[in-house]
Amino acid sequence: MKDDKQAEYVSAEEAADLLGVSVPTLYAYVSRKGLRSRAVPGSRKRRYWRPDLERLARGEGAAAPPEETLRHESAITLITENGPYYRGQSAVALAESASFEDVASLLWECDAQDVFTADMVRMPGQSQALAGLLEDYAGVDRATALFLLLEANDPRSFDLTPQGMARTGAQILRWLAAILLKQAQPEVMPIQAFVAKVLRLPGDHADLVRRVLILAADHGFEPAAFAVRAVASTGVTPWRSVATGLTVTTGRRSKLGRFDAVRRLLVDIVESRDPSQTILRRVREGASLPGFGTPMYATSDPRGKALLAACARVFENDEEHRRLVTAIQVAREAAKIEPDFNLALMFIARKIGLPAWDSLLLVGRSAGWIAHAIEQYAAGETTHQEGVYKGPLPE
Repeated sequence: MKDDKQAEYVSAEEAADLLGVSVPTLYAYVSRKGLRSRAVPGSRKRRYWRPDLERLARGEGAAAPPEETLRHESAITLITENGPYYRGQSAVALAESASFEDVASLLWECDAQDVFTADMVRMPGQSQALAGLLEDYAGVDRATALFLLLEANDPRSFDLTPQGMARTGAQILRWLAAILLKQAQPEVMPIQAFVAKVLRLPGDHADLVRRVLILAADHGFEPAAFAVRAVASTGVTPWRSVATGLTVTTGRRSKLGRFDAVRRLLVDIVESRDPSQTILRRVREGASLPGFGTPMYATSDPRGKALLAACARVFENDEEHRRLVTAIQVAREAAKIEPDFNLALMFIARKIGLPAWDSLLLVGRSAGWIAHAIEQYAAGETTHQEGVYKGPLPE
């Protein structure tokens, strides 16, 4: 006999019968009508909360379908003082041992082996000439242009089921890494290993790549994530959703658009004979310290702290790392601020010889954008939003 708690949950088939709907419609009710469920341990199935089903069956709150808007709630990432939690799991803890592919699959709620397969989208032959013409363009611009060609060459990219979008997401991550590293084709291997192969990195440096990818995967409702969700709600493919996210990062007012200041300060620090004076001069002049302090966390960014701890092990005898540590200590004492994720990210990018410092960030963050696209598309298309007109009135 089932206990009372277990009896409060029913299978998807039983839930659909109670409501008189199909199982796919039941899945849509999870987001649209607040239907709660929980996972069945050891399987990919879920059981559904009977009181919610009974409420819906009685028609309570369901007489008129709720108006769909761009969602401001999400089950993907929770930001805490201990760092982000991806679907309830600490990103900092995941970065210690998980693979990037497993973390992406966690965000997408799928099995990594089901989506990261040997099947690879190929660039259309006639597109190779275009790729050559784009050689000198920024990585984001190359990816945005080539994504549309890859989408057109992959009929399965138009499968907008959660599993289909996740499968396309795996293709996107591999191709984005290849494009940003100026490779003609991705390879069927973990993305960390692909980056290490292209850059000829030793094992400890490759592990830093893995950590960056995981810690960069998602950070909640940042502007690019909002843009991704907006276009995903209309039913575009994940190729176009991620292209939208990439486009937003190039904006002058976006965080990535302002990161050049962090890069310049880092160069000043690691190339200075006295990095402490580099920091103290800015403090005396009342200038900002890009790469230090963050409004998202009360004290310090746990992601940056985790990356810098890993750097301390890998670059223990490195002179540039010694200068960075000195600068961080001076900033801590003189300005009471801690280094953030971006400073640690740029230092790693410099040490492993990335052609563009933001390559790993963009590949990692794309995993989160795909998760947002999957979640928002399941919620339905947004309706026309009423604006407040403040222009001249008609005569």
